[in-house]
Amino acid sequence: MARLFQSFRRILGIATSSPAPISLSRSSFPRSIDTDFSVFREGDRAIIQGRIPHITKPLKHGNRTEVARGYLNHNDIIGSRVWDLIQAQKGKEYRLSLPTLEEYVVYTPRLVTPIYGADASLIVSLLDIHVIPPAEGSQDQTPRLEILEAGTGHGSLTLHLARAIQAANTNPPAIPQKSQVRILEERPVRSYEEDAEKLEAQAANVEDRTDAIVQKAWDQWRSQRRAVINTVDVSPKFSAHAEQVVRGFRRGIYAGNVDFHVGAVEDWIKDQLQRRRSPKGLFTGDGTAEPFLSYAILDMPSAHKRISHVVPALRRDGLLVVFMPSITQIGECVQLIQKEKLPFVMERVVELGMGISGGRLWDVRMAVKKSRADPSSWTKESPSRDEDDHSATEATDSAQGWV
Repeated sequence: MARLFQSFRRILGIATSSPAPISLSRSSFPRSIDTDFSVFREGDRAIIQGRIPHITKPLKHGNRTEVARGYLNHNDIIGSRVWDLIQAQKGKEYRLSLPTLEEYVVYTPRLVTPIYGADASLIVSLLDIHVIPPAEGSQDQTPRLEILEAGTGHGSLTLHLARAIQAANTNPPAIPQKSQVRILEERPVRSYEEDAEKLEAQAANVEDRTDAIVQKAWDQWRSQRRAVINTVDVSPKFSAHAEQVVRGFRRGIYAGNVDFHVGAVEDWIKDQLQRRRSPKGLFTGDGTAEPFLSYAILDMPSAHKRISHVVPALRRDGLLVVFMPSITQIGECVQLIQKEKLPFVMERVVELGMGISGGRLWDVRMAVKKSRADPSSWTKESPSRDEDDHSATEATDSAQGWV
């Protein structure tokens, strides 16, 4: 189903000063993952080439993957070179490769329909993201680049965005095994959960302490990132699955660029503005938070209802992207922005879909009915004066010339 891409650029608002630079010096860690992607390692997924290519489960010693003629032992795959021929149990040979990002999105298990590679790449291109690699030993005073993705879904667009900002951050430490998804709402803790936590605390060992050290190093590195993607979804199940999708691609090379949150996007924005609020005082500030988002992407049902919530968090000249399934709903966005006098201007409307290379541009504008003062509009059943003042949305397909 074709998706419609709508972007609004913020042009008004109070001029804001740049936030104070982070006082901590950026820590550069040794490379924590094996980036030699010419050899299969344990935990990788492999594409089995054939008439119908398919993907393996994460490679693990002792496991195997069923194929048309027998099965492939993971022990034979781990340590072999990419594109080598691997012999199946019944003698047939199969050629294996590491999945590209496009193949990974298509073949990995899914809970929701992903944004496929062609559309995701076009969206990232339209966002026109530019990041500056960190300089060794320097204090960068430019504000952190932050992207809000409301509606995590499968994690496909999340991965494409994470790849786009990869150059802005230093090498991360080892990724903690524990999930890093943050749930906004305080869930009630049942009695049996409390008992389980007590038993886990009593069973603390050296491995637990090691995990705590890894988590501490991870949190320290996260606080010093120069670019980050905040992806929010109302479903804990979808967020946890998307986190595994991001971690599973190329040994988690882009996992450190993404923070996963569970909750409503308006609650997340409210929480972030509260956390970033400056202390109120005579010389310290007025107690308000400055806008911090460079990009905001709304991909959810009734996305137009969240536009007003994004305004306080979006920087001047920030970019807002709204996904809508129909041109009628795009018109509702335009009307809402005009009615509430939100500080946005529409840059372009693009229809995405299979076979539409580069997207199809739409011309969406507000149209006003003719005035009664125009003699050409005088009829026996002329509309009332109140109706004349109402606005309608006129959508024209500029590519096809439809009116």
